[in-house]
Amino acid sequence: MELTRRTLLALTGAMALSGPTPASPGTTRAALFRGVGKPLSVEEIQLDPPGPTEVQVRMAAVGLCHTDLHVLRGERQVAMQPMVLGHEGSGVVEAIGANVRGVAVGDHVALTWLPACGVCRWCRAGLHHRCAESGRILRGPQLDGTYRRRDAAGGDVGSFCLVGAFAERTVVDQASVVVVDRSLPLDVVALSACGVPAGVGAVTNAARVRRGETVVVIGVGGDGMNAVQGARIAGARVVIAVDLQAWKLDAAKSFGATHVIQAGAGVDLPARVRELTDGVGADHAFVCVDPAATLLDASRATAVGGTVVMTGLTPEGVAATPIPPSELLRGQKTLIGSLYGSTSQRTGIPEVLRLYRDGSLRLREMITRTYRLDEINQGYADLAAGRNLRGAVVFS
Repeated sequence: MELTRRTLLALTGAMALSGPTPASPGTTRAALFRGVGKPLSVEEIQLDPPGPTEVQVRMAAVGLCHTDLHVLRGERQVAMQPMVLGHEGSGVVEAIGANVRGVAVGDHVALTWLPACGVCRWCRAGLHHRCAESGRILRGPQLDGTYRRRDAAGGDVGSFCLVGAFAERTVVDQASVVVVDRSLPLDVVALSACGVPAGVGAVTNAARVRRGETVVVIGVGGDGMNAVQGARIAGARVVIAVDLQAWKLDAAKSFGATHVIQAGAGVDLPARVRELTDGVGADHAFVCVDPAATLLDASRATAVGGTVVMTGLTPEGVAATPIPPSELLRGQKTLIGSLYGSTSQRTGIPEVLRLYRDGSLRLREMITRTYRLDEINQGYADLAAGRNLRGAVVFS
């Protein structure tokens, strides 16, 4: 029988090992999702102490990612309301459960929206981004199936992606925690928890771009701008950034794009890409926006033997424009879905932070605007309007 985290929890139960005493019950302010089309509600909620394998974190910064916007719009369904949104965060450990290993009070951490249970077949193989527990991220309870949050009425409050980062404090399982160097700025650490490894890793791990190859990146927001950076770091000869917004294309040049194309009505994207790639198309295309309307163009913009990598989400119920199988066959093309940069969170986060530290990755420059927790709805309005590369909620 497959050994799972749930099996281990059932076997160990609440068996206490020697370790720190968890924090006392308390309260925290958090941004709650209470229904599609409604603004996030910043409320004071009850936060219980961490369980045996859990960690309490005082939040420092949280990136505003499009995935949460999908939830707010009803384009991605979660299993319960209310729920604390936010999944791309960083902070400082305040308390730990008795069975926590490898995390200590005072540690600086990134919180990952995909858990790494450590015991499923994927985690045992080092493929933590495929963790068997990832199916729980939209459900609401903690990894052990219970709750740590309650609203003023006493009802359970869920935790989006097992993180619930839009809060002054959160309680997460150690499976969602990656310890980082304390000298790193925590706003940068927050970005390392989602969009940065998603974009950079799509280039380096999923497509395995090599020096001298050609790349087109469709959509240069959070994932896409980091795909541009990843292509530059990989030594791509041509890096084409595509977006609807001129200001993002101007920014893309400073992140590593050699050419830009402003998308829109009447623009023949495959033809424009061929013009910039000696008439043959790009070796690799990265779809970092909703692929429903862009996947076919991305495929047709690639050369024979080309690779198309998707990092963007399509709203539930929306069918993408299909790539005819005959085109994939005749073109000898590869289509890849890349999650978390197709690498383990345990290695991917430290790697992008190493690239930041040595000057290869520009991450502070990704943060266009910062917001207080009370300004979170303005932050998502700015995201929806395309005003940010990455907005971030920062806590004092």
